[in-house]
Amino acid sequence: MKDKKKGGSQVRQTGPTLVFEEGVVAAGKTVPILEALKDPNSPVGEELRLLRANVQAIRQKRPLDCLAVVSALPGEGKSTISLGLAAALAREPGRRILLVESDLRRPAISLDLGLSPHPGLSEWLNGGLEQVPVRLVDPGGFFLLGAGVASLEQPEAVGSARMDALLRAARDRFDLVLLDATPILPVADVMLIQDLVDGFLLVVRSRMTPRAAIHDALGRIRAEKVVGVVLNDQREYRGSYMAYAYQGYGMRAGGGARSGSASARSSRDERP
Repeated sequence: MKDKKKGGSQVRQTGPTLVFEEGVVAAGKTVPILEALKDPNSPVGEELRLLRANVQAIRQKRPLDCLAVVSALPGEGKSTISLGLAAALAREPGRRILLVESDLRRPAISLDLGLSPHPGLSEWLNGGLEQVPVRLVDPGGFFLLGAGVASLEQPEAVGSARMDALLRAARDRFDLVLLDATPILPVADVMLIQDLVDGFLLVVRSRMTPRAAIHDALGRIRAEKVVGVVLNDQREYRGSYMAYAYQGYGMRAGGGARSGSASARSSRDERP
């Protein structure tokens, strides 16, 4: 693991200054995917821990300091998986995880967490910030760079030198940088960030995503960048040996998370 500078509330990098502020999930706001990780009887929490283990295993084989979570189409649960994976990784002692809300077309993370509007990625890319506010999410234990409140002036900015400088600064400060990116097929953003990230984690929603869409999406990004696939919202296990295994350990099928993700499975190989 790279040596991280721990002292102080700011760290000077080549590029932006990351300013650490504390963000708190809104009072009374229940975030199901975070609740699943705290519930020892939740199969969803176990699947997220398995996903975390798989990501860490991949990191032993190849450089993976900056990982973008993508999907072929909207509505596949990539933001929920991004949020759950960030929280799962942050539960490891000493890990510093940054989640970047980089889907500036339809940002969802800050809203799901109940965080108040705050300047973020869009303001940095528009050139309106020289200090980037990064907030600690509690509960959750990870840091968040939100999408911001301004509209992105130029869509091409997600692949710009300014985005590159931000991600380089974040890599130096955090153990892992996760991007909740846009879906691949509707817009060009994912193609624009290919050279800025180390890999892509593709989220596929069970029974919803057409095979042709998956094939088309994979054809638009470089094969060596795809580190794994997450099968989201898988319900077939409920009548299978996995349901028996969960019940044997007192787990409730679907317990702990009922929004966006009933199950998360990743490939153990580097390629799907």
